[in-house]
Amino acid sequence: MSVLNVFAQLEQAYILVGSDPSEPLLVNAKAALLTGLDITTSQGRDTWLNVLLPAIETARSVKNTQVYLGQKAFLLCCSEIQEAGQLVVAVHFSRPELSDAERQNFYAMLDNLGAYVYCKDVNYNYTYANKQVCELFELNQEDIVGANDCQLFDEATGRKMIEQIDSRVIEQGITLETEERNYVQNHDEYRDYLTVKKPLFDETGAPLGLFGISMDITELKQTQKRLYISEQRLSTILDNVGAYIFIKDKERRFQYANKQTEALFRLQQHDIIGKNNFDLLGEEQGEEFDRTDREVFESGERVDCLESFATPDKVYYYWTVKIPLQNEAGEIDSYIGLSTDITEQKRLENQIRSYNDALQTKIKEVTDLKDNLEYQATHDVLTGLFNRRMLETLSEQIFVPENTQLVGMLMLDLDRFKRVNDEFGHKKGDDVIRLLAQLMTEECRSSDVICRYGGEEFILLMPGALPGKALSKAEWLRKRYKQVAKEEFPFMGELTLSVGVSEAPANKVSFEQLYLAADKALYKAKENGRNCCAEGTIHPLPEVI
Repeated sequence: MSVLNVFAQLEQAYILVGSDPSEPLLVNAKAALLTGLDITTSQGRDTWLNVLLPAIETARSVKNTQVYLGQKAFLLCCSEIQEAGQLVVAVHFSRPELSDAERQNFYAMLDNLGAYVYCKDVNYNYTYANKQVCELFELNQEDIVGANDCQLFDEATGRKMIEQIDSRVIEQGITLETEERNYVQNHDEYRDYLTVKKPLFDETGAPLGLFGISMDITELKQTQKRLYISEQRLSTILDNVGAYIFIKDKERRFQYANKQTEALFRLQQHDIIGKNNFDLLGEEQGEEFDRTDREVFESGERVDCLESFATPDKVYYYWTVKIPLQNEAGEIDSYIGLSTDITEQKRLENQIRSYNDALQTKIKEVTDLKDNLEYQATHDVLTGLFNRRMLETLSEQIFVPENTQLVGMLMLDLDRFKRVNDEFGHKKGDDVIRLLAQLMTEECRSSDVICRYGGEEFILLMPGALPGKALSKAEWLRKRYKQVAKEEFPFMGELTLSVGVSEAPANKVSFEQLYLAADKALYKAKENGRNCCAEGTIHPLPEVI
């Protein structure tokens, strides 16, 4: 009997390889069944050439070389024999067995998965149960193995599990993922499980039973129930809160709309969900709403805005708050919007604004009138300078005992002004007076007090003036006026002015004393031929001891 015949009849799995490794001499029945190798197919030949041959080459020098065919692991051991002068390699295939330590680690892992792990045979009796299954039934593994679900749960529960699930897995050879709800007698409660059950087969493909793993989702189901109730309550609140509440995604499509929003669009929620602003509002109004929607996602911050919605009959106004929402990754992928109809408030606001504008107009008119009256009471109408009344008021503030500053006074009078009125008319006379007022305003300090005292007579008070400064200012104004008057009114002939000057410390004299001294000096200047300045003498008040 040849070597090939001997190996072909062995109950162990062998493949014989000759001098041409691409063509095995023999794949005995056991090896073909164990490995599923069929070298007559293209897939089988690829497996032989790409997987098994490299592994066999290694196994010739390394005992128990491991190789995977699909999801199955095999150990290869090689021995060399002579057959008719030819070297033949006999390759023995076997399934690796777990060591005691590996087996203990494997079972320890199953006991700590946090799930119920078990196996059943074709008669639906348990052949294995991990620690969590034992704790569920409050039984030892020895008491569970050999029992079925009718004994461990109750007859009705066990029969339902066998007929509706386990029989389909074992008899039809299909994998099922399903939810189960079972009554557990020893805990006196119903429990929910997410279960995966897969069929088990022996090496010949005959059914052995099933493998199952179940996760207790009782708490999850209760949470889902509580969440559903909460959602129902929240939905009831949102539908009756008296505001338009909606949620949009990053593409500004509606994800949720409460009853008020449905009523606004006159659409059911299923007709709103998935639509964007343009679908519901058209191009023009859609852009107005879309602009603030985009702002939420671009800024990542809450947006408060006034929005309007126009109908053929009326314009509606809404105060809207748009709040960004983050997903599990912390990304802003939607927002919740809350809109309140403020159309009536807006109408009242516009009405109040109209009333307020009218009131403000009246107030301005009254204020302007008051300011005008006050101005007229303190200023000369022709020149805009202070009048005599204002001069007296300001003098009371300057001539006080605590003011030790020197005060200069100039009394200015236009020479032969009557001639101007008689020859050129009062209108031109007014122009001459205004020219002097403008010159004094431009040439004097902001702290000086300029007053049209009457007719063609002007008074200039110079608080804080240096000694002699009043006289030099008078000379400057006299000369400057003569020059600008000639430029402005060349047809009037020579226009001049006379100036009387006085000065004294503010706490040593009164306004009246300073005025009388300047007035006498003005008469003196007139007597001296006009177009000149004269300085008056002051007799100070006696010091109070």
